Amino acid sequence: MIRPLSHDKLRWVCPPSALPFRSTKELDPLRAIVGQDRAVAAIRLGASLRHQGYNIYVSGVTGTGRMTTIRNLLDEIRREAPELYDFAYVHNFKQVDQPVLLRFHRGEGRVFTSMMNDAMQFLRRRIAQLFEEDQFQTERKAIIQRFQEGEKAMISELDERIRPKGFAVGQLQDDSGDVRTEIFPVIGDKPYTIDQLEELVHANTITMDKAMEIRRAWEQHREELSSIGRRSMRLMTDFRRELAQHDQRSVGLLIDAAFDTVRASFPRDRVTEFVAGIRLHLLDHLDELIRLITVKASAEDESAADEAISAFFAVYGVNLIVDNYDSNVAPVVIETSPTFASLFGSIEKKYDQRGFYTADFSQIRPGSILRADGGFIVLNAVDVLQDASIWQTLRRMMLYGRLDIMSADGQFQLNSLKPEHINVNVKVILLGEPDIYLALWGADEDFHRMFKVHAQFDATTKRTTSMITNYAHFFSLLANEEGLQHCDQGGAAALIEWAVAFAETQERISLQFSYVADLMREADHYARMAKSKLIRRVHVQQAVDQRHWRSNRIDEDIREQIRKGTMLIDASGDRVGQINGLTVYSTGIISFGKPSRITCTVSAGNAGIINIEREVQLSGAIHNKGVLILSGLLRSLFSRSQPISFTASLAFEQSYGGVDGDSASVAEMIALLSAISNIPVNQALAITGSINQKGDVQPIGGVNEKITGFFEVCKDRGLTGTQGVLIPKQNVKDLMLRDEIIAAVKQKTFAIYPIENLSDAVELMMGMAAGKVGKSGKFPANTVFAKVQHNLDVLHEASRSSWMLPKS
Repeated sequence: MIRPLSHDKLRWVCPPSALPFRSTKELDPLRAIVGQDRAVAAIRLGASLRHQGYNIYVSGVTGTGRMTTIRNLLDEIRREAPELYDFAYVHNFKQVDQPVLLRFHRGEGRVFTSMMNDAMQFLRRRIAQLFEEDQFQTERKAIIQRFQEGEKAMISELDERIRPKGFAVGQLQDDSGDVRTEIFPVIGDKPYTIDQLEELVHANTITMDKAMEIRRAWEQHREELSSIGRRSMRLMTDFRRELAQHDQRSVGLLIDAAFDTVRASFPRDRVTEFVAGIRLHLLDHLDELIRLITVKASAEDESAADEAISAFFAVYGVNLIVDNYDSNVAPVVIETSPTFASLFGSIEKKYDQRGFYTADFSQIRPGSILRADGGFIVLNAVDVLQDASIWQTLRRMMLYGRLDIMSADGQFQLNSLKPEHINVNVKVILLGEPDIYLALWGADEDFHRMFKVHAQFDATTKRTTSMITNYAHFFSLLANEEGLQHCDQGGAAALIEWAVAFAETQERISLQFSYVADLMREADHYARMAKSKLIRRVHVQQAVDQRHWRSNRIDEDIREQIRKGTMLIDASGDRVGQINGLTVYSTGIISFGKPSRITCTVSAGNAGIINIEREVQLSGAIHNKGVLILSGLLRSLFSRSQPISFTASLAFEQSYGGVDGDSASVAEMIALLSAISNIPVNQALAITGSINQKGDVQPIGGVNEKITGFFEVCKDRGLTGTQGVLIPKQNVKDLMLRDEIIAAVKQKTFAIYPIENLSDAVELMMGMAAGKVGKSGKFPANTVFAKVQHNLDVLHEASRSSWMLPKS
């Protein structure tokens, strides 16, 4: 005979001795990470090993404190940071579309940038001043004067040579106003242009023969003038070269002086090459700078000229994209909304007047990966995997330690920059579900090379005295940090009991601290409404009740349908082939249970057990498996001497949303045995449990919700003392039932029976012993199994007769 459970087995109550305080205000706030020793050890290992591939995948359910744990651990480990670096991009004077990377030790980047800015300001100021200095201008004027005197000497020599021949060298202004050097015939001490000879012939001043003679001599002297012009052009080239050399020599001294400190402070090849490039580029474009300085000196509005000069010097700037000057620990970057640009950096667009955009080294922007160099970046797996380009780029970075900053969109871009790649040392911490980890492990052959550490956060832990104490200290922490009321002993006990109930077993306690914290916040609200200075048990219970009430509309709707008889559920009487199974519904924040009518009919035939839910595609894979197990169990019990031949159909009545899970397989088996034996099932009882092919009853989930669901139906119909629920014996330790159910069990108006096997269930549900097969191979008379065996034999003969009927 199966005895019902006593009321003291139905719930774990936190003993007062485990909470030796009057208020959690007396306790020190919890600072340690508790209950996650395995995950903490894994994170410490992965974070401490700087070898390639020791990135960390952190898995676990929401609310277990993964992010808080990671923050706390990294705050400790980051103090042992490897060497940190600063990164800067500068102009590449050889290949302008490939900016050069400069890497400095921590803090040097800012110093270098400051020194370069000072050098540029010095040059900008001193070059302008140089061209105003008297000595500089005197030297320039001497070069100019020497050129002018040389040019004038050639003209004077020609003029002296042709004057005795009746010609002179002079200046001629044409119709456009331009002045040029020209040869003039001199007639009667008066110079004429060559075109005026014809007028002189018509005026009989000279004869035609004389005019022709003058023209021939003029052409000869004109060629001599052209020769002087060509020599003058060569002289001009020499002049300009000499003037440029003078300017460059003077400016070069300024440049060398400006960069002496830079070269001495950073004696590195790349810095030396960059400074040399600036020197060469600036001297090559000195004419342009001089023009801009001249424009500024003569302009009324200097702002436009200043902008032009600033743009000229911009190419010599330093784009410091990572500056660790103020950092002395490894960086920790938590990227909550990753995009390709925010992770890997970007190159900003600068549109020109034609609608295209250009870019240079100054528009390169770093991403989170580079800012985390030498440290850690924390990402959510779902966010990363939503964009294939993000995952593939992150994957390459982890495999090869190389980061390429690129433009996200090269369309309509005149120049496509390809900055020099950066070798990075970043530890990636990826948060995600265990299923994602397994999927990536199976789908990506390199995943195990990238994530060699898997930190698994537990959702629950053993309910020990130390964990109860830790929870009390956690309540103290939460009250202090968020300004909540502290808990008295009863309030803390109620919160801890809820954490145990949330773990769905009396032997463990939830590690989803965030959910317990939410309940404490809500209890604080009701404590303040009651003007209580402490959170007491009544306030926690009010928070639980209100939370359930806010989310139980569907629960109430189904309960009302059962109460009105719209949904057919019996809580009294007997009926063949009908049983009360128990199901669980979830609305997200809460779950609730309700009974469900399961029916079975049997006839002669050979179709076996027909799962009606499966036939209409409303049955999940696990439920299908459970029904198939029933066939195996039936054969093991009743098919020892001959085959079983029958047709049976099983159905969840009034179920329209699909069925899954095997927790109703015991109920389905009882309904099947009842239909075969024609022995009625007690409708005052409901049952839950999974069963295997050997008839053992197996534990299920949601036992508290299922018991509560049937209890509410019985309460609405009136408790008679005959009603109750059968549960697997293994689930007794999981019971955390409400006070009213415990009171009903204590008053013997409701019962909960633990069962171990099919025979226990048969005896309670059908009011008759199941029966054990004897030495003769038969079951004892007046047992359920004997009746089942007899009727199966009848069904088999009837089925055989139907097979053997002659066909027309």
